[in-house]
Amino acid sequence: MPARVAPTRNVHAASGRGAPMVTLLPVLMALRVHGRSTSAAAAHAAGVTLADARACLADAVTTGLVRGDDDGFTLTATGRAELGALLARERRDRGALAACYDEFVATDGRLKARIAAWQLAAVPAAAAALGELRAVAGEAVAVAERLAAVLPRLAPYARRLAAAADALARGDTRFVASPRVDSLHQVWFELHEDLLVTLGRERAA
Repeated sequence: MPARVAPTRNVHAASGRGAPMVTLLPVLMALRVHGRSTSAAAAHAAGVTLADARACLADAVTTGLVRGDDDGFTLTATGRAELGALLARERRDRGALAACYDEFVATDGRLKARIAAWQLAAVPAAAAALGELRAVAGEAVAVAERLAAVLPRLAPYARRLAAAADALARGDTRFVASPRVDSLHQVWFELHEDLLVTLGRERAA
């Protein structure tokens, strides 16, 4: 199987079910990361069109991989097993991905520390704390881009983090940690969860 597959409705998942692998894997991962997700949120996270996400989810419901409707989809036990099978077949340089994950972990501590420092900063220190956070946000974007270069499926996270960093640079502090937007904290958390599932690791306490 080639490392990169052109998006076509004729490419099937590992089990032979109807949804194309290029859509099924990132959409199932979006549900795994979110726990529960609308088709629009899954499409955004997976980096696919809403139409493709809806078609994929409809097929996944029919085949028992997913339960729910457009108000919220969740993975079934069968869907989790299918996600595992797709990840096992995904072509990637495991060594390079593990090395990038080590970079991610190092940046993770700095990013969380800077977010917490900004949230706790008194007004006179807030501007300096925000400047430090912006610098680490740029580092986070660079790490996500290196991860995406190793595993292109992760590219939507890099784009979303870059958009959050740009919004923060314009002064929109919602993009620090608000769950109502694609904030640095929210997207970084989702990327971390994806990496843990992909690499078969546990989140540190």
